Amino acid sequence: MKRINIFLTWLTIFIIIANFALASNPEGLLPVNRDGFETGDWRNFRPHYAGNATDWMRQNFSIIKDGPIDGNFSLRWSSDDTEHQWYMLSNAFYMAKPMTVSVDIRLSGDAEVFKAGLLLMESKEEFAGITVSRERAELFKKGNTTIERPNGGINILPGRIYQLSVSMLDDNVFRAEITEKESGRVLAGFESLSFIVPGALSFYVKTGAGSNTVIDFDNLEVKAADYKVPAGEYVRSPRFVALPRLPDVTEDEGNWVGGHSVMFADGEFKMWYRIRDNQVRGRGYGFARSSDGLNWEKYENNPLFSHHPDYQSNEKISVLKVDGLYRAWYAVDTGKNWFTAYATSKDGISWTQHGLVIDETYCKDVVVIYLAGTYYLYSIKDNTQIGVYTSSNGVDFSLRNFIDIGVHAHLSAFYEKKTGLFHLYSTAGFNGVNHAVSADGINFGFFTRVMSHSPVGLDDWDQAGVTYLSFVKDAHGHVQDSRSLPFYYQARNFWGNNSPGWLYHGGEGVVLGGKFEGLYLNIPAIIHPDQSCYYESFPFMVPRADGLSVSALRPVRIVVDSYEPGNDVVAKGILEAISNLPGATQLQLKAERLNPGKSYQLFLDQNQVGEALADKYGTIMFTIPVRQDGEKKLQLVNK
Repeated sequence: MKRINIFLTWLTIFIIIANFALASNPEGLLPVNRDGFETGDWRNFRPHYAGNATDWMRQNFSIIKDGPIDGNFSLRWSSDDTEHQWYMLSNAFYMAKPMTVSVDIRLSGDAEVFKAGLLLMESKEEFAGITVSRERAELFKKGNTTIERPNGGINILPGRIYQLSVSMLDDNVFRAEITEKESGRVLAGFESLSFIVPGALSFYVKTGAGSNTVIDFDNLEVKAADYKVPAGEYVRSPRFVALPRLPDVTEDEGNWVGGHSVMFADGEFKMWYRIRDNQVRGRGYGFARSSDGLNWEKYENNPLFSHHPDYQSNEKISVLKVDGLYRAWYAVDTGKNWFTAYATSKDGISWTQHGLVIDETYCKDVVVIYLAGTYYLYSIKDNTQIGVYTSSNGVDFSLRNFIDIGVHAHLSAFYEKKTGLFHLYSTAGFNGVNHAVSADGINFGFFTRVMSHSPVGLDDWDQAGVTYLSFVKDAHGHVQDSRSLPFYYQARNFWGNNSPGWLYHGGEGVVLGGKFEGLYLNIPAIIHPDQSCYYESFPFMVPRADGLSVSALRPVRIVVDSYEPGNDVVAKGILEAISNLPGATQLQLKAERLNPGKSYQLFLDQNQVGEALADKYGTIMFTIPVRQDGEKKLQLVNK
């Protein structure tokens, strides 16, 4: 009983904190840890076959709007003449311990030969959850979960709504329950020790051959600890899938699949992408635009253009805008080899194709950068190499270098204005995402791994779970500062069950991610003594407080409201020492881009705590004690 009371207290605290965060942190992105399937799709889910059949079969999950459990839509499983066993899983929810996940279920039809469940998954080999059948509830586990304590039997009635819930506490206690929704009566419960580290959740269904059982799922909710984004790491966004993959698309509009070219220009996001359906690998190219990078609108007359009839297919496209003209380089299959073709457009929508620009060797899925009169083109060359080409006009390219990486990998690249460095990425293959830099755009240093596929989820295919990385760049393929680096990528997975290759990878989608360092305006940051930093929201397209940094001997929390070195009030924000130790913590605040020789004063709660002159580089450093007695208003002013 004591454990239950402690657990309920923790949940209450987490709910209050989550609601406060949503109300008080308008900047950045926060998790959306509830899904009533009101989008009308399964944007953040994908099916995975868990049975023993050797012949490929289609999963029977669908979104229904006739008689949902709640709202406008529910997720439905429909039985048929075949025995089925499937997971519908997602790693798009924030699941830091302690956590509770719940979902409503409803049975109809025979409701006899079935199992339905809810699982927490570390991998397909490590999970714990609860399953229910007509008269029995069971702890459903695989791997490192022990000591189950069952509690009673059940009687599932068609048409009634039940809630499944699973919880994972900090002390490795795992709990699972089934509750009758209307009465709130707990029908069965389990408690175990579990040492899994959940990274995904999953619905589970099992139905027999010839059954007409229908299982509806709705009102999925995840209650977890406070959201934290680690600085300096390549991470997935809490909103996760920006563009869902639609199933079985055969029309010309096709899916948002393949290599994307994302440009932020003229105050909006622009995306060119390869169209693919379940019949043809490459149907041409589509265009979409967005005002926020999260909600995209497809151009109504896609495809913009298709590959020439002389070619069999097409793949990745790279688009720049140079001298007022959109220029695109894209991969085409001649039947004997993959080469690179070229097209131009005045508006990015109506294109003129100019044929091949590189055809003497395998050159596929390019990414192009323009800098000071030179085009730098990076391609998959001869299947397992990276080809480095340059051109003065975007048409006549010369091979300048090749890098043998030993694996077929899609590429991404950008030029960083702040440092003058070229950044090159290889994605897919068992090596994950790897990164190298160059001072001249031709000769690159060693590649180091920066991101891998997930153990289980939308991007868990070990050969290419994270691929076609596409950074948000300007019209020339540049980014201002690699410390603020939003990107999109193709999340790939595999159903198993003899799924026929690239035609059916499952619920693929385009995922939003990023890498962020430093302080961001209106984004709360927790800074630790080892200089590790965690953000309380995902700083997608949020301005950096460039030139301001903080370090401390104990953890501190800081929110920077403004940083404008040319103003009389240079910086404003909130600072709080958050260590549990008594006394004060020593803190260093560094400010750059100031006026050399000028005097600046630092205030906490209107009390002056420091004054110093900016050095010849416009840099100033304050070292001050900060007491552990709550939030303090911070101001840095030009005296």
